[in-house]
Amino acid sequence: MERDAAGLPSFASSCLAHPVYGDLLRRQTYKTAETVHAQGTPIREFGIVTEGCLKTARYTVDGHELCNGYFEKDDVFPELLYFTGEKVYTYNLLAVRKTTVMWLDTSFFELMLRTDSQMLYRFMLYLSRRGLKNQMLLCCLRYQTIRERIAFWVLWMDDIAQDGFVELPSSQTIWANDLRVSRPSLNQEAKRMEKQGYFRMDGCRLEVLDREGLELLL
Repeated sequence: MERDAAGLPSFASSCLAHPVYGDLLRRQTYKTAETVHAQGTPIREFGIVTEGCLKTARYTVDGHELCNGYFEKDDVFPELLYFTGEKVYTYNLLAVRKTTVMWLDTSFFELMLRTDSQMLYRFMLYLSRRGLKNQMLLCCLRYQTIRERIAFWVLWMDDIAQDGFVELPSSQTIWANDLRVSRPSLNQEAKRMEKQGYFRMDGCRLEVLDREGLELLL
């Protein structure tokens, strides 16, 4: 069972293994670029991403896509919409690549939180960490250069890393969109910083080598 930084089972893994509600989950797999829910679709189920990645998107009047965020492995959605009173999707939800989602009816989800105090506590921890991550990304965008944004992001992620390694987003496109920079620019600057000895990247993991140097960039 997946565990969080405090050593507790994650909310997502706790849902999947729940002795009552785990059996009520519905599994569905989506193809790359498939629309999971269109904007305006009523919210009738909560989803847990078990594999792959989803993105939220809106479109401008001339058809350009604006990506607002991502749901990756162990993310739960659309909790913020639902519990703040929105009963429909306010964005289009699409699969970035082949993605598997476990769905639970909203009535069962609410009942689980009302009757299981441990699940409610783990859900609150999950929401707190999601909120903290969103706050970090907003702070990151205050920096003007790509190098500064990378440095801030790496330092923050290093602070919460569980095993001394920063988990990178599952693709550079996701990382670039989080930092609101172009993917080629991010790739070039990250490679330059790696060559200069600030950190070492290996697949989806990053090891900080010069924390003091990164701090001096900010």
